[in-house]
Amino acid sequence: MDKIIKNKNIYIQYDPGAIHNFTDKLFNIDYISKKGLIKSSMDGRNKALEISYQNNSYFLKHYARGGFVSKISKDRYIFSNLASTRSLKEYNLLKQMYEDGLPVPKPAAFRVIYNRFTYKTDLITCKVPNQGTLYQMIVNNKMNDVLWQSLKKTLIFFLEKNIYHFDLNSKNIILSEDNKFFLLDFDKSFFTDNKKIFIKSIYRLERSLKKIKNYQDEFKDAIYEFIR
Repeated sequence: MDKIIKNKNIYIQYDPGAIHNFTDKLFNIDYISKKGLIKSSMDGRNKALEISYQNNSYFLKHYARGGFVSKISKDRYIFSNLASTRSLKEYNLLKQMYEDGLPVPKPAAFRVIYNRFTYKTDLITCKVPNQGTLYQMIVNNKMNDVLWQSLKKTLIFFLEKNIYHFDLNSKNIILSEDNKFFLLDFDKSFFTDNKKIFIKSIYRLERSLKKIKNYQDEFKDAIYEFIR
């Protein structure tokens, strides 16, 4: 069962089974930096840091704004209630998908720092040991027919479970060490039985694939199967 820490304007929720001997200092960049816990970083709007703690690896993601609005506020969002915060919604979605057997990272903890009007937030997930992103696999000529078919089956699994991924692209898909595809970064994603919305994410993935060197339209046939 999840544990909750409340301290004035801070709300933290974590899974003791996912992160042992949890400390809220894991959300403190200065602390994890001084302790040498940061192992690497991942590019993107919501920049993620890979951290090592208690002999396990995690990713710490700080939610950041993009586009024009980021010039006004880089990482603050309008606050109405905890249930509507980005990290809580992604944490709960990941938790349900993970429990349903979908190939996603196990959520470990999230934090919301809020005031009457705005909030900023972070999420910690367990790292999935992997060979690299789909982008890296294509660039390095490591994809083959078997893996493309495996990717298609993975996406069909999400479709059958009514999961819409808001930002499906080649860098949000990884291949695990045992050759299974996992989807990452479910910010603003949700459950829906509207297949047309799901197809939009497939087209978004295709657009990201077409920008990659060495991609030869291998995913094209799979797309036709989704839109039939």
